[in-house]
Amino acid sequence: MFLGREKELQALEKMYSKKGFQMAVVYGRRRIGKTSILNEFIKDKNSIYLPAEEINDALNLEKFSKLLGEKLGIQKFPKVENWNDFFSIIEQKFSQDHLVLVIDEYPYAATANKSLNSILQHVIDYQFKETNIFLILCGSSMSFMENQVLGEKSPLFGRRTGQLKISPLDYYDAARFYPDVSSEDKIKYYAAVGGTPYYLSLINTELSFEENIQELYFEITGYLFNEGTLLMKQEFREAANYNAVLQAIASGAVTFNEIIQFTRLEANIVSKYLVTLQEMDYIERIIPFGANPLKGKKSQYRINENFLAFWYRYVFSAQSEIERGNGEIFLSIALENLNEFIGPIFEEVTRQYLRRKNIQKALPFTAKSFGRWWGKDKQGNIQEIDIIAESIDNKSLIIGECKWRNALNVKQACKKLQERAAIFDKFNTELYLFTKKKQSQLEDDRINQISIEQFF
Repeated sequence: MFLGREKELQALEKMYSKKGFQMAVVYGRRRIGKTSILNEFIKDKNSIYLPAEEINDALNLEKFSKLLGEKLGIQKFPKVENWNDFFSIIEQKFSQDHLVLVIDEYPYAATANKSLNSILQHVIDYQFKETNIFLILCGSSMSFMENQVLGEKSPLFGRRTGQLKISPLDYYDAARFYPDVSSEDKIKYYAAVGGTPYYLSLINTELSFEENIQELYFEITGYLFNEGTLLMKQEFREAANYNAVLQAIASGAVTFNEIIQFTRLEANIVSKYLVTLQEMDYIERIIPFGANPLKGKKSQYRINENFLAFWYRYVFSAQSEIERGNGEIFLSIALENLNEFIGPIFEEVTRQYLRRKNIQKALPFTAKSFGRWWGKDKQGNIQEIDIIAESIDNKSLIIGECKWRNALNVKQACKKLQERAAIFDKFNTELYLFTKKKQSQLEDDRINQISIEQFF
């Protein structure tokens, strides 16, 4: 069953509707749902789908020749000996057609034949340019797609007419995989499993949240038990140091100095890994609202994909013990600590909720940014604001407090929210209190109280 991804499909349809040659570059981490999106897109279209494998060039061409023969309706279609001939046949047979040509896992094919980028450049410039072919190059290797396909040193640079980076689903679309569980469990699943469609499809809604987490992470047969290791080995040669940096962030070491202390790596090495992890969308650098992005002293880092944050925090260091059959011990540790783990993720879920409301024009103003703030107030006290959204005219703010708790001192929470809003008294402020459970009527009617029931 295909769920979500309406925006991505709309973007591809928009490109498809244009006349003339089009080339889209579609990329994102493995299991993020790229192939499902492409299959959904081409299901009612004239198309050729070519899935490359991590095999040699001759075997990929042999496989593609067979698929081309099936498209042409020719049994025992002879193997095409080289890429130039392969693309020439497509140009000759389909130049008058509106054809979608998909090469999935393109990095495998291009790694097996180092000349493929240059061959494809020539094909685009001299053969496909005057056709209605819609070429889609898709890949899971983020570094390859960004450097070898999209990068300015690539022979393919400037040939694309569009690109689509596939990111994890947000909390709302992720919940479509488990629509019948409680709102609290929807947030818990999103926090622990993240927004990767394939991982979400593994959740068995006939089991409890705890049983699912045990089966996925804390048993040696669990699909997600070793998934983090496989991801890192696929992307990085020096996986050990990347593991250390990601484990540090997942464990709460979120500033540059804290990461250095946790990993015991040199500052220049940590800096290099942080930049690479940001470029590949594994982590996000966060600065407080109003700070200069060029000055990194106040920067904090967070892992973008909740699955990785959960895996590095609770599974990575315990793998050998889980392999010995002691997974239940570490499951209990994760469950005992779960509210603390979910806290920062609940803040991000809240920002996602506000972004959706912003698109629907359901906020007090149109917002241009959604973030956080931390620093000192006018009295010199250290303060943090969970949610801060700025209006497009720079005059108004939404200031929000997020509380992932069953029991909450509402009066105290409202007082803190008012104190923190006073820090930004030069703005018109709208105050929001986001809670797990719906609270009784607030004393201050200026504060909007939203529980997670409203998130869905």
